[in-house]
Amino acid sequence: MIARALAQSGRRIGVYKPAASGCREEGGTLISDDALALWNAAGRPGDLEHVCPQRFAAPLAPHVAARQEGKPFDVELLRRGIEYWYARAEVVLVEGAGGLMSPLGENEYVADLAEAFGFPLLVVSRNMLGTINQTLQTLIAAAAFQRKEKRTVPERAEPL
Repeated sequence: MIARALAQSGRRIGVYKPAASGCREEGGTLISDDALALWNAAGRPGDLEHVCPQRFAAPLAPHVAARQEGKPFDVELLRRGIEYWYARAEVVLVEGAGGLMSPLGENEYVADLAEAFGFPLLVVSRNMLGTINQTLQTLIAAAAFQRKEKRTVPERAEPL
């Protein structure tokens, strides 16, 4: 994992997953397993609350899950939440949710957030049937959002 390799190299890593749905409850707190794995891989910098500040139980697009659960969904926090990491990290890894064209609001997509952050886009793909198609669709979507830097990395390097 990229976060683990960077942390093991001695870099101060920040990890941010702006929103997650399909979270599990533990001790009265919603936990995003993706955010937890990312945080652990990075050596547990900061606190888990700042890794993923908006968490919802329903396995739906985050803004829809929030509405269903009667909770607020803060579109501005999607962008502001990363500020916590700027003062604490040399490198900030941002994990999306569900794919570049997944909705994060009524008129907001993961691609919009990626564009707002201005970071290079890294597409991590599973090494399985259908990956080439999904990866190419993601790169086409990234081009439509005028992302200048794109990289692709297979999740596992061994052949199928």
